[in-house]
Amino acid sequence: MTARPDLPPVSWWSSGLLLRSTLAVVLASLLAAAVAVGYTAYATSVRAHQASQTRLNELLDTIQSTLSVACFANDQTLAVEVAQGVLSNSDVLAVRIATAQAVLADKQRGAAPNTQATGMLKRLIYSPFDRQKEVGHILLTPDPQVIDARIREEVWFAALQLSWQLGMVAAAVVVMMLLFIVRPIKAMSDRLHRMDPTRGERLATPSQHGRTEIGQLVADINALSDRLTSALEVERHLRQQGEIDEKRYHTIFDNAESGLFLIDRQGSLMSWNPAFAQLFDIHRQPPGKALAPLNINQLPWQNPTLMDRLLHSALTQNTAVTQELQILMPGAERSWAHMVLRSVGNNLLQGVVHDVSHLKESEATARQQAITDPLTGLANRLGLEQRLHMLVQAYAGATTGGFALLLINLDEFRRVNEGIGLPAGDTILQTTTRRLSACVSSQDTLARLAADNFGIILNNVTQGEAVERIAGRILQAIRQPYFADGSPINLHASIGVALFPGDGFDVPSLLRQAELAMESAKSSGGDQHVFFNPVLTEAAEQRRHMESDLRSAIRNHEFVLFYQPVVDLVNQRLAGAEALIRWRHPTRGLVMPDSFIPLAEKTGLVIEMSLLMLDVACRQLLDWKNRGLDYVLSLNVSGRQIPDGLTPAKLQEVVQHYGISPTRLALEITEGVMLRDVDKSLQWLKAVHDLGFRVYLDDFGTGYSSLSYLKLFPVDTLKVDKSFVQDMCDDNNENTLVGAIIAMGRSLGLDTVAEGVELKSHLVALQRMGCHYAQGYYFSRPVPAEEFDAAASRITALLAAPDTGA
Repeated sequence: MTARPDLPPVSWWSSGLLLRSTLAVVLASLLAAAVAVGYTAYATSVRAHQASQTRLNELLDTIQSTLSVACFANDQTLAVEVAQGVLSNSDVLAVRIATAQAVLADKQRGAAPNTQATGMLKRLIYSPFDRQKEVGHILLTPDPQVIDARIREEVWFAALQLSWQLGMVAAAVVVMMLLFIVRPIKAMSDRLHRMDPTRGERLATPSQHGRTEIGQLVADINALSDRLTSALEVERHLRQQGEIDEKRYHTIFDNAESGLFLIDRQGSLMSWNPAFAQLFDIHRQPPGKALAPLNINQLPWQNPTLMDRLLHSALTQNTAVTQELQILMPGAERSWAHMVLRSVGNNLLQGVVHDVSHLKESEATARQQAITDPLTGLANRLGLEQRLHMLVQAYAGATTGGFALLLINLDEFRRVNEGIGLPAGDTILQTTTRRLSACVSSQDTLARLAADNFGIILNNVTQGEAVERIAGRILQAIRQPYFADGSPINLHASIGVALFPGDGFDVPSLLRQAELAMESAKSSGGDQHVFFNPVLTEAAEQRRHMESDLRSAIRNHEFVLFYQPVVDLVNQRLAGAEALIRWRHPTRGLVMPDSFIPLAEKTGLVIEMSLLMLDVACRQLLDWKNRGLDYVLSLNVSGRQIPDGLTPAKLQEVVQHYGISPTRLALEITEGVMLRDVDKSLQWLKAVHDLGFRVYLDDFGTGYSSLSYLKLFPVDTLKVDKSFVQDMCDDNNENTLVGAIIAMGRSLGLDTVAEGVELKSHLVALQRMGCHYAQGYYFSRPVPAEEFDAAASRITALLAAPDTGA
């Protein structure tokens, strides 16, 4: 900001500030005077009338007693005298005194008054002897001329006095404005015209205005000057920075790795950087020659239509649009470019393009890995499903053709991993992959779905005979011995087969049908193939209904315990019982555990069922304890309960709740349950054994029956499987085997319980072998709790018979 010497100084009057201020003060004073005078006139008139009324009432009060006598006595002379006296008051224009019978006096001054005039004053007159008796009245008429003259006089006096005072105030305001406002502002204006803020000059604050609005105005003007000076300096720096940024932009533009370009709405290239030229092999014309016009659609796009759509979208939208486009350069491999195009106004568009060929290759590799099994290199489940979807779509509209879907599971492969380790298991899976590949053709699809599950799509194979031949080759190939660490391993497989379109028209249905067929093959013993049959779907539906019924049975407490007595053969007494679960179905009646336990195991419902039965068993032990019966009750434990479904802490909590000794509750587990996860089983068994619970090894002899496991696990009692006991006869293998088990248990300090005792010969043989405990139909079938006492009585009588001894 610089001084303006060419502008003439501004006079006080020409500036209009004083004149306008004076006029404003005068007009404001006149308006205030008019309002004040008007109000004063009104107030004075009201006061005058009130004063007149007051004087008249006082006059009436003075003559009240005289009027009472005159009216009472109808004394006209006295009334006339009173009226003459009242008229002597200048405010009274006329007087009228009357009784009910006559007018005693009617006097006025001047012309006859209007009896309807405003302000007439009437007062009733009462008897001097009876203040309740009215004897007449007096009517006074005020003189309005006298009253109005008095009011005008008072109003004029107040108006003159108020106008003089307002005039003095207005003059004082004008003088004060001149001295304290106009003159300082005039000085500030003159100084402002001569001031150069860029040289650091500032306005001085007028004297005595350091804390007034004028002083604040000076401070604001100085601050504005500072900001203006700073803005000019910033603008200068920005201009310099803009020049630097422009040079930097050109440097970035020319050296950017991404292609940058500018085109018009027709697609004509206006400018581009070297990276863009290199990407599309564009060379500028030599110096001196005009640049050949080039349109972006002329570039070697694989699909120019996509470029047209991108250009149109960028012109019609306010946001950036993107597209990945293929480039076909002559003599080069196909490449990919990612383009971003945005409108920048003036019918121009700015674009950025960079090569994404390597990224595309990486994405393709990632997609391939997503559908590939890393261990075998085969397609995984996702890859198999994609291939199935392709085939279903290909054959959907055809009247002939189809394919077969085979799901293959290696039987008992889990035991291989547990027995010889995961690396050996992976080697077997890789060997299986090579064997399966040799059984199918190149147009077929082989996939590893999960763990030991494989899938095969036999394309253009719809006949059952062809599938059976291929399935037979697969089963035979897998039966060939595998070798791990030089040791042969024999495996088998279960195969489920579903045919398209006969067994399903969509991928989920085909997979489900093949899975049902495979499960049927496994449940039938494995090492076979099974074609899907609608009966399998019905069986699956029955299992679904069974599962629903199981859940309902848990909610409705339909499960109960039956008890099969266990006899102490040494002491010839009833030792306790084994608790066996039964299902009292509302419509099917009593359901045996073989019908629902496998499904409960598979769905996990067995955990909740077993916890409920644990509670029932402990209540039964408490009942026996209260009755003085020291029976031991054994309860079967599912593999799904170890180790988390039935924790040692939960067992301890339940027995403590019912106040029974842990030694009265035995837990029966099978060898298969122990060997499912040896470490976890051993940890769980040691924990429950340390708490005092007995551990029975059930179905001994049907599994591994390894002596090392007996020494490793904390087992108290062996239960000989009933299949061995029921087949015993003199000198046969079962007889020898049972004897060996009993002898081995005795040598290890373990008790032995023989199951399946149905004949007296079984009992005699077991006693001869030294078996400690026995149970079976010979003594009693499993009975409900309410019938156990009767069964106990029968057993006691049976044991007391003389021919039951050894």
